[in-house]
Amino acid sequence: MPYSGELEFALSLADESRRILRARYGSNLTVEWKGDNTPVTLADREVEEILRRRIAEKTPGYGVIGEEFGHEPGSADREWVIDPIDGTKAFIHKTPLFGTLIALLEKGEPVLGIIDLPILGERVYATKGGGAFHNGKPCRVSSISTVEDALLLDGSITTMEKLGYGPAWANLRRKARLHRGWGDCYGHFMVATGAAEVMADPVVEIWDVAPMGVILPEAGGCFTSIKGQPGIRERSGLSTNGFLHDTVLKALAG
Repeated sequence: MPYSGELEFALSLADESRRILRARYGSNLTVEWKGDNTPVTLADREVEEILRRRIAEKTPGYGVIGEEFGHEPGSADREWVIDPIDGTKAFIHKTPLFGTLIALLEKGEPVLGIIDLPILGERVYATKGGGAFHNGKPCRVSSISTVEDALLLDGSITTMEKLGYGPAWANLRRKARLHRGWGDCYGHFMVATGAAEVMADPVVEIWDVAPMGVILPEAGGCFTSIKGQPGIRERSGLSTNGFLHDTVLKALAG
């Protein structure tokens, strides 16, 4: 498998994060609110600090981009991207639909990605050219090709409305077989494993979606911004099974 050594190390990082978050889940952690009105807990910082330390020991020279401690440039053309808890609000409210995100970028493009859901005991990962795997077994997106048969997910209806996508997204939701607000990494996980067809994430940072840039294509799906821009730096994310990607983009474009 391509990047097998890097994947083995990244999976060990996910194991470490899972151990910590399972121990912290459900406890009364102090919540702080950052300048962008998003929450952070001791667990977020603890996980990122430990992962950064292990990365520095194992892959010296690699850069690191993390949600809690920013960008640490390296001397190589590779960077790790980590989000210790994607879905901190879910974590705080004792809802198990949060996860740890880990990605490896090579010359700015994701070549390895992991979504780990510690409380659910679920994990999807992929390497460029190596396929996607769900709990160690190959996984693929669904083959559903009509909105009427699809499960649509989003990170925030309110934010979709604020950004001007409200009427178009509401129309898609009405047509869909089912709509749910299972946001953050869990929604993208659902698409990658064939359990949902569309996940719209209206506002994101690179650490929120870096793994999706390799996981979705390797699972047979598609990942772009909500405007259809390729890459992981466009501040929004749209994961689909591929069959519905153009349909959703056209609908959201008006």
